[in-house]
Amino acid sequence: MALILIVDDSSFQRRVIRRLVHQAGHETEEAENGRTGLERAATWKPDIILTDLLMPELGGLELLEALREQGFAIPVIIITANIQESVRRRCLELGAAAVVSKPICEDDLLTAMEEALGDEK
Repeated sequence: MALILIVDDSSFQRRVIRRLVHQAGHETEEAENGRTGLERAATWKPDIILTDLLMPELGGLELLEALREQGFAIPVIIITANIQESVRRRCLELGAAAVVSKPICEDDLLTAMEEALGDEK
């Protein structure tokens, strides 16, 4: 069982993601924006971070950059409605483990999580 940090400013999206993660047998913690997500990542040391791209205070790209600057090696999966290839490429260049499109396809998210967890499952 892994600890998954869900970072999204939408309580509805957090609820949807939380349900999928729990069904896969993992625990969750949540944050409502990237700044809080960064603080909680330092406190909880999650196995994976699932984050929205566009959020107030600190977006998903900024969260990813801050995690890397602070030396965290936590896999980050970006979940976004932005389907532009340039945005997807930028996320991966910054070290995202995967980019999953909204609306969330359960199989896509679970596959990305399994790949990011590797042997940690």
